[in-house]
Amino acid sequence: MKIFVKINKFLIFFVLILIFSSDAYCRKDRDYELGLKKIEGKDYTGAVKEFDKVIKRNPKYSYAYYNRGLAYDRMNKLEDAIRDYTEAIKIKPDYYEAYNNRGTVRDTLGDKKGAYVDYCKALEINAKYALAYYNRGIWKSQRGDRRGALSDYNLAVLFDPKYPNAWYNRGIVKNDMGNDTGAIADYNEAIKLDPKFGVAYYNRGNVKRIMKDYDGAIADYNEALKMDSTAVNALNNRGLAKYGLKDVDGAIADYSEAIRINPNYFLPYCNRGIIKFEQRRASGGSAEYMNDFNKAIDLNPNYSIAYFHRGLAKKFLKDYPGAIDDFSMVAKLDSNYAYGYYNRGLVYYDWEKYKEAIPDFNTAIVKYPKYVEAYYYRGLSYFNLGKRNDACKDWKSAEELGSKDAEYLLESNCKE
Repeated sequence: MKIFVKINKFLIFFVLILIFSSDAYCRKDRDYELGLKKIEGKDYTGAVKEFDKVIKRNPKYSYAYYNRGLAYDRMNKLEDAIRDYTEAIKIKPDYYEAYNNRGTVRDTLGDKKGAYVDYCKALEINAKYALAYYNRGIWKSQRGDRRGALSDYNLAVLFDPKYPNAWYNRGIVKNDMGNDTGAIADYNEAIKLDPKFGVAYYNRGNVKRIMKDYDGAIADYNEALKMDSTAVNALNNRGLAKYGLKDVDGAIADYSEAIRINPNYFLPYCNRGIIKFEQRRASGGSAEYMNDFNKAIDLNPNYSIAYFHRGLAKKFLKDYPGAIDDFSMVAKLDSNYAYGYYNRGLVYYDWEKYKEAIPDFNTAIVKYPKYVEAYYYRGLSYFNLGKRNDACKDWKSAEELGSKDAEYLLESNCKE
């Protein structure tokens, strides 16, 4: 799971304090100063009251409207926040910070077009305003425009190279675009700027795990867990990395701890079930793993991977009708998953329903034309139905894809 970091408006707020500290009006208005201090102390209701006083005395003071809007924003009174940001802009049309913040609130309220317009207006006024590039980058990322988002994050880090969130989000986009090395470099920079950036460690760990640097991934998950010992995603994914190192006991311990912390988190149930299934299958033991698959599905009935692995388990237990049902759910939830069709075909094959197996092998091959096992078992299905020529064609295809078993069957059954 990837986590986008949305705009931290307190960063803007602290910038404004520096501006106001040299402002003559600010120096002589104690209510205004007190309002700023109350925002800093997270007393947003108190801040609103102080800015109310300032605005009553000076209805044209744009900064007071802006900071009252910021306080409303933090109180989740978003319509009030928009009203104040808008008033600040009316008084001060070049107030690019107000456009930026109004954009974030509009985005939260679902006014996506309005948000984009505000970000662009902020950048029209100040083409070097990193936070507006950052927010527009998020806007583009959420709509699948990765290249556009990357361009905006590039400008964000160019104009504010010390903003860790921008490096972090650019890392996410690079990862999504397949640039794992570039993603790690950006996560490195984010962590360098903010050594307590827990989700940056977490996402860097995810990339390292995908690259099979399991030791490096575990080190990053450990750091993420130092920041938040209840981070169940980090525990779950550390379990995956430990399993990659064949530390089965360590993986199960992590999945179990994630479940203890959040009994409604479906992923560790499924992952623990996978390990238990592999262990029991190797030893011929009981079906204890079924409880974990069942729980994962109860918690998330749309999680196709849990149905897939429960289907494998039912096939192993020779519960063919149950396995068919589970693989059918996989096909319903993820119609492009070739392995689901292939395994449903295998169930029919083991059940000696060769005619029913063939359409699933057909679909698996359409989804994945180099699926050597699908050609092999479709050939066996044809052979069992007395269709020797079709069987030989499939075994020939499997042989060309590297199957030694298919080569043997060709030699044994397809010589004229």
